[in-house]
Amino acid sequence: MSLRIAIIGGGNVATHFFKSLGEPTVKKIFVRKKEENKHLPPALLSESKDLRALHLSIIIIAVLDDQIINVLTNYHFHPDQIILHTAGSVDIDVIHQMHPKSGVIYPLMTMFKEDIIDYKQMPLLIEGSSESDLLLITRLAESISNRVAYFDSEERKIVHLAAVIANNFTTSLLLDAVKILKKNHLDKHLLLPLMKQTIQKAFSLGGIKSMTGPAVRNDQRVIEAQLSLLSHYPETLDLYQFFTHRIKKSKIDSTDI
Repeated sequence: MSLRIAIIGGGNVATHFFKSLGEPTVKKIFVRKKEENKHLPPALLSESKDLRALHLSIIIIAVLDDQIINVLTNYHFHPDQIILHTAGSVDIDVIHQMHPKSGVIYPLMTMFKEDIIDYKQMPLLIEGSSESDLLLITRLAESISNRVAYFDSEERKIVHLAAVIANNFTTSLLLDAVKILKKNHLDKHLLLPLMKQTIQKAFSLGGIKSMTGPAVRNDQRVIEAQLSLLSHYPETLDLYQFFTHRIKKSKIDSTDI
């Protein structure tokens, strides 16, 4: 029997679940205001909050973490429908305490609506409230991706934490680098080949072995010169000093990923 899916939400994650599943698997997309979701097929959009009469296998709640409870409180579901959320740091029990058939399908990916994503390579971390529910959730996830794995809520929170550090913190540092280049009328895209190689080497060799630069070499002359260049960027200067100290310490401790 084919899966019949509904999605609640019209944001980035909801949009990509629709794109990855497509019609006719997705029967309805429930949003607050149709006119704010013109990027989605109008025929699928609904502002209704009553899903009880719909013949649906799974309902994916793809909204902001702090809105999951609001959806569960204000929408009406049939007891036989499996309700999933898509959040990395929200426990399955948030749904399970209100609806018996529950689960999680968390895409380990940064995404905007317009992004082109290779869904087959996108990790999906899943969880289910029972073996039978998990079988159906697995079937759904494997229709999207070749990289599906079971993680319980506590494990998923750790993965989400690691993802925030690896993705968001790296992006924040890149903003500092780009700001310096921009102020000096230099092209930020000069960094792109370097960053691709850096990420690849960090995972293939390990963090310590892949590191290069003045802190690794303990090249104090270059370090002092770069600190001088950062005199007009006090926040970035603090970060430079912090990471220089940390890299030196990591090299001494020889701790690796």
